[in-house]
Amino acid sequence: MHTPVLLYEVIKYLDPAPGKKYLDCTLGYGGHTLALLEKGAKVTGIDQDVDILEAAQKRISDAGYTDQFTALRTSFGSALENDRLPDNHYAGILFDLGVSSYQLDTPERGFSFRFDAPLDMRMDRGLAVTAKDLINGLGKNELIELFTTLGEEHHAKKIVAKIVETRKIKPITTTLELAKLIEKVVTKTGKIHPATRVFQALRMAVNSEREELKAALPSALSKLCVDGVLATISFHSLEEKIILDFYQANQSTITLLSLDPITPSPQEILSNPRSRSAKLYVGRKS
Repeated sequence: MHTPVLLYEVIKYLDPAPGKKYLDCTLGYGGHTLALLEKGAKVTGIDQDVDILEAAQKRISDAGYTDQFTALRTSFGSALENDRLPDNHYAGILFDLGVSSYQLDTPERGFSFRFDAPLDMRMDRGLAVTAKDLINGLGKNELIELFTTLGEEHHAKKIVAKIVETRKIKPITTTLELAKLIEKVVTKTGKIHPATRVFQALRMAVNSEREELKAALPSALSKLCVDGVLATISFHSLEEKIILDFYQANQSTITLLSLDPITPSPQEILSNPRSRSAKLYVGRKS
């Protein structure tokens, strides 16, 4: 079960209460949403992964909050931009941009190199392009740019050279094939696996994550009530930069409540190691 990151802090700033309406743009297993519902709030939850959405709906139903909850199966960008929401005035909007534990821990989804599985990485399995398509179909320079830009991978040229050499013989089709290939050209230093940044870049590209976030933040701002709160949890520098650029561009309309990011306590990191890179920014609409 996915453990919601920075739950205490999110609920503190969103300040849920009966009669208030919230939008959870990245529902996942519904951890943050359940905490909002428990305070009497109404929540619309968005997720493009049908498996996760069904699990969250069951969890919320079993807890007895069906009447307070509305589910939308779509990407948050589509929901926000195409007026698919049941309301246009929310007391709070939340983006938790992490990959869910279900996606990481389900081998066939292809998000993790801990398992041997098809290179997939689609959050919405209706998407046409998979990570395998990108690895085998993009040109050398396109792959270098992808790994450098989205993965901030310093060894992109060496990795791509090995990918191009390997796929001339046979396509690269599984997570372990790709991870082992990267291990051959990049020496592991510290705790981070040498394939981590490449996998991050592929996931972001497959799901158009950067483009979705850039488009969604201004739309979310337009759907906040006056004094409404926007909470964003990011997990790497590219997401954080998009969020901070958004605040800079909209400082006349929304004010950061903390100039420094809010990060997990040592106790939370100990109990949920995947939270260690999380950064929460909170803004209030004026």
